[in-house]
Amino acid sequence: MPLAWALRLAGHEVLYATGGDALAVREAGLPVEDVCPGRTVVSMVQETFAARPDLAAAYAEVDHSSFESTQRFYAVLLNQQTDMMDRYVAVAQEWQPDAVVFSSLGIGGLLAAGKVGVPAFEHGYGFVHTGRYTRDLREWNAECFERHDAELPEVLHTIDIAPPSVAGDGGAGGAAWPLRHLPYNGGGVVPEWLHTPSERPRVTVTLGTTAPGFGGLGPLDRVIELAAGTDAEFVLALGDIDTSSLPTLPDNARLAGWVPLNLLLGRSAGLIHHGGSGTTLAALEAGLPQILMPDQGERAESAARVAARGAGLNVRHEEISAEHVDALLNDGALRKCAAEVRREIHGLPLPAAVAERLVAAVAG
Repeated sequence: MPLAWALRLAGHEVLYATGGDALAVREAGLPVEDVCPGRTVVSMVQETFAARPDLAAAYAEVDHSSFESTQRFYAVLLNQQTDMMDRYVAVAQEWQPDAVVFSSLGIGGLLAAGKVGVPAFEHGYGFVHTGRYTRDLREWNAECFERHDAELPEVLHTIDIAPPSVAGDGGAGGAAWPLRHLPYNGGGVVPEWLHTPSERPRVTVTLGTTAPGFGGLGPLDRVIELAAGTDAEFVLALGDIDTSSLPTLPDNARLAGWVPLNLLLGRSAGLIHHGGSGTTLAALEAGLPQILMPDQGERAESAARVAARGAGLNVRHEEISAEHVDALLNDGALRKCAAEVRREIHGLPLPAAVAERLVAAVAG
């Protein structure tokens, strides 16, 4: 979103092609084409598994600790979403863009750019980049490309929002364009309770926007149990999902509903979460220590890299302990590393500078 607005403010036309929960981008004032009306990632997976029990069985055999294995399987699932892929192509053919900026592993963007013959730019969303798998993506999604007679487009550059000291070898490397990560959490009314300074350290807890739809809220049971014995305020930022399955909250914990995450983190001492890229980077940008409880693939890679940098703890949700929570609040080394990464992020180029580079590259 920050790069899109930088391009718009420079006078260029910008159109989003997306769907499901990502339609929230319309709140930012830019036009959006819905490529999968009435559906979400969760509903599409459920529909596919219902129609293809063989794929549901295969999913159970996937090595979820391997990012490559999970992405290969998701490519198979995307090949089943022919109407969505067709819509990506139709939007590109009608709108005739001069370039396509696609999210890492965004196969629809690659397909659309290839069909209309324009250059593509990969925009990272975390610590894993399509550049490692671009040819594989074409192979894994051969049915889509062949059905539309589309070639793999030229990916001119990768735009990398991951701080180099955390990304390590998983980053896009020296050829990437670095971009300062500015968390986009949408608009939201500030709740009254957030105006009152907490008398105790505040710990934010979230599972992001997608993970609960697949795995439920079970990973929070142990966190809630630990909260009761911790001298801190716990804020469960879970949006508008059904929370009836949660155990009874202790007096020092509250359900927050929807609060812009970057605003909440600015008033928190630490974060406990699922390891999603957006949440992980928001905590790093805020300079907060974090406990990451990843379940698979990309989240596991994010958690491992943050822990290796010393800015957070990588813990399975069923193994989180009082000692982990105490470290989150009191370990000076964690806090020092998190602050260092924050300074690193704040030193990266802002969206306006990267937008100017992108336009120049397209112009040739």
